[in-house]
Amino acid sequence: MRRRFQTGHIFARGKRPRVWVARYKEPVLDNGKVTTVLRSKVIGPCAGMSKSAARQTLQGWLRPLNEGLHTPVESVSFQEFYEKWEKDLLPTYRESTRQFYLSTAKRWILPYFQDYRAADITPSDVQRFINLFSGKYSISVLKHLRATLNCLFQAAVDWHYLKQNPASTLRLPEGTEVKRATVLLPEQVSRVIGLLSEPCRTMVMIAATAGLRESELFALKDEDFDLNNGILTIRRRLYRGKLGDVKTKKSKRELPLLPEVVEAVKSLSHEVPFLFLGPNGTGENALVRTTREAFTMVADQLGIPHFTWRSFRRSAESAMHNHGVSLKTQASMLGHSNPNMSLVYAETNETAKREAVEELGNLIFPKFSQVATGVASRAV
Repeated sequence: MRRRFQTGHIFARGKRPRVWVARYKEPVLDNGKVTTVLRSKVIGPCAGMSKSAARQTLQGWLRPLNEGLHTPVESVSFQEFYEKWEKDLLPTYRESTRQFYLSTAKRWILPYFQDYRAADITPSDVQRFINLFSGKYSISVLKHLRATLNCLFQAAVDWHYLKQNPASTLRLPEGTEVKRATVLLPEQVSRVIGLLSEPCRTMVMIAATAGLRESELFALKDEDFDLNNGILTIRRRLYRGKLGDVKTKKSKRELPLLPEVVEAVKSLSHEVPFLFLGPNGTGENALVRTTREAFTMVADQLGIPHFTWRSFRRSAESAMHNHGVSLKTQASMLGHSNPNMSLVYAETNETAKREAVEELGNLIFPKFSQVATGVASRAV
């Protein structure tokens, strides 16, 4: 494309506040052919900025255009880009990731940006969008939004619809507190198991002693159990009604079974392929409803906080963490690729905290501890 030198045009617009606006021509791609479009861009408020200062800012913007350093980007609407992203890029992700990005993008991102031109979206536009969720959703939801925005706009950069990713510098606003699954003490888990009927009882025994994900538990088959040697192999998962591979490579694992769990599994009916579901994994929704009702009834009966299937995974991790099981073993049991992820599930109990405080006391006040020990020994 032949270079054309331009100086652009600056004018004041608005009243509250009055701002300097720049107008200039920018080369873009339209179906692969280079053409130009007229851009209007706010430089800043007139208060505290002279017209000459605004012109200097504009010249900085125009320098890459005038020196031939500018790379034209495709001129398409965000709607057109989104449809291409959904059709061409999303199928390359695994099912769970694809559904995660798709649901987030369709629910929030597409309705907000659908009237934008892809090339016109700036970091301030994306920041303004994420700020709308401040104080309304948990920080985990905000992180999901950021991940989806990054995925979308990085694809736009790779496909030359944008020059840079406007979500790369995104700052998350304050989110609401995340409601985490209840952690039960080992004695509480034992009491819960004692009040449940089958097959819920055996399911909880497996989940609580092996730390399985709910999706892994529902996908168990007879072939996964080596009852003679007391070993359970995790091979698949049932996620949102779809049977598929485990979440990560580390999720495919072998776990030892306690003798109590082996006996409980032996007592179940083994006439269907899935241990807790019908043929082909059917009946998931009914089982979820049944177990939810059973959990609520048992929690009310025992006077403990309400819990879910995720509670048993967190409870297993917390028990291992508080009883000195190595972090590598914890990660291997839970199927985590990153051992540090196991710490997210762990929650220390009051006994562990008190022991930590006493240990700190021995280090900070050694004389006091020794005196107290000597007094106690003389008294005896």
